[in-house]
Order: sequence, then C-alpha cells, then structure tokens
Amino acid sequence: MRLASTARTSVRAAARAAALAAAMASVLAAPVAAQVAPDSPRLVSPFGSGGLGIHFVRAETLPQDDGVLVATAALPFLPDGMRLRGGAGRGAGGNTAILAGVDVQRPLVRGGRASPFDLDWQSGAGVSIGDYTLITVPLGISAGLSMQSGVVWLAPYLTAGLAADLRLGDLAPEKEFEVSPALDVGLDLSFDLERRIVLRTAAALGDRQALSVGVGLALGRLRR
Repeated sequence: MRLASTARTSVRAAARAAALAAAMASVLAAPVAAQVAPDSPRLVSPFGSGGLGIHFVRAETLPQDDGVLVATAALPFLPDGMRLRGGAGRGAGGNTAILAGVDVQRPLVRGGRASPFDLDWQSGAGVSIGDYTLITVPLGISAGLSMQSGVVWLAPYLTAGLAADLRLGDLAPEKEFEVSPALDVGLDLSFDLERRIVLRTAAALGDRQALSVGVGLALGRLRR
C-alpha cells in the first residue's frame, strides 16, 4: 500500500508526539494520589483490541493499590472501533474499587513500503469508584509493528498521549482536575495463524504506572 505525503507527515508527527510524551513521563518519578486509573494500561493496539480480553492488572499508583481484574469486549451491537471495559480490585486506601469505561480507536496510517508502522488515534472515557470517584478521558496515538514468522505472530506497540482526570468525593485529593501525560508500552503474542488466542502484556509508565498480563480471545482487529 502506497502512503501519501500526508500519511508520512502523520508518521513523523506521531513519532515526535510519542517522544515528547515519553520524555514527559520519564520525569514523573513520584506517583501522585489517585484512585485505580480506569485506563491504565490502555491495552489499545492497532492490531488486536477486539474480541474478549481478560487481564490481571497490578496497579501501583499508590503503595496500597493491589491487583485488579479487567475485562474488555468488542460486542456486536457496538459501533465500529468501540469496545467496553470493566473490572474490580483493590484501590486507594486498600479498599475495593470498581471501574468501567469505553475505548474508541480509528486508523490513521496503515503500514506499507514507506513505513512498517500502523498508527491509530484512540480515546474513550472511564470511571473508577472506590474511596472517591475518578473520571478519566484519555486521548492519544497508538503505534505498532506487526511481525509474522510461521505460526508465530509478534506485535509490540506504544500508546502516547494525555489523560484528563476529574476526582470527586470527600476523600478525593485537593487537586480535583488534572491533565497529565500518558505512556503505555505493550506486546501481543500469538502462536495461532488465526489469532484466536493472543497473549497480551502492557505497562503504563509515569504517575499512571500499572502492569498487566492477560489473554485476548478471537482478537483480530477491532472492527472499524
């Protein structure tokens, strides 16, 4: 597939945005007070965010944060490029937190001769309820590289952007509204040509830090 000059410009702009977000995230060494973030990690890849996903997330925004079980699903009745997420676990204060949200992504560039990378823009909205309520709206770009050798498929990806957080409740931090950089890195791995089962791992960096491992069932591409 040939890419127009505008597509190549998008690739360069996305690379600069990713580098900027990475630099900003790297200086955020100390985590800030927050509920379990409903979008960390985003788990949004240009290659495999559809179907059903089950993920164990180790949230580390606060020392008392613990494991969170997160499910994602691109259901038949949803519009193209949209999926739902939900989960529960231990959040701020060591108390139970539940989360729910919606992910949206659309293609920007598809890999070809000019560039091997696929680019999507992605956004959504999420809410986490525990000691207080956290409402999050992320916006960013996801870039990935797909590699196939026999039945083995490997797809590393990076998602860079911003996340707007609104904290509500008596126990919420004084800074109720905040916009912060968000940077995720992830890897999808399958030993099935049809990608009916995909092993997934991802990490959110900076003050939204979290680590996830999970499996995607009948992933394929998110419908769009």
